[in-house]
Amino acid sequence: MEKAIQGLKQVLYVGLVEERGKVEGKRLALQVSHSLKEEQKSDTVATKDGNIVAPSPSTYTVEMEFLESKSELVKMLHYAEENNKEIDVWEIDLSEKNQNGLFDSKHASGYLSGWEKTAGVDANVSVKTTFTANGKFERGEEEIDAGTVAKITKYVSLKDGVEKESIPEYTPKESTAPQPSNKSNKGE
Repeated sequence: MEKAIQGLKQVLYVGLVEERGKVEGKRLALQVSHSLKEEQKSDTVATKDGNIVAPSPSTYTVEMEFLESKSELVKMLHYAEENNKEIDVWEIDLSEKNQNGLFDSKHASGYLSGWEKTAGVDANVSVKTTFTANGKFERGEEEIDAGTVAKITKYVSLKDGVEKESIPEYTPKESTAPQPSNKSNKGE
């Protein structure tokens, strides 16, 4: 039986691109929520033979909300947003390990836009910001050690910034049925 993945088990790790190999990506502490959106727009052109659809590449964004703290990570994120600095974002699925004994994850680099800080009288200070990826999220897998420091084993490494081959999300199955022959039976 299939079981649902709890939102609590989907976490974000972030790092500044210019610090790859010098500073490890870190888990976004006090994360309240995030949503990863894939949006694809398409243009439709009417022709005399019917409509033709021309899809455009997908845009990937992550809207994130977390409680503000005086941590270096929050300071780095605000610095990146204010100064248009590129960051790395990893979404890690901690619900269970895959067949390789690692955690499935997705990675992209891009930019933050907006920094909305809310300070209510009866609540913690929260921050909302939006990450827009350059290209798409690449899939990989990670090993999380006891200190929850991520070590990427595919795509872009949190630890050393090395780019590695991405893992495809899905590979179409090949047909095992015999293929029909184009040869005619006449004259054989």
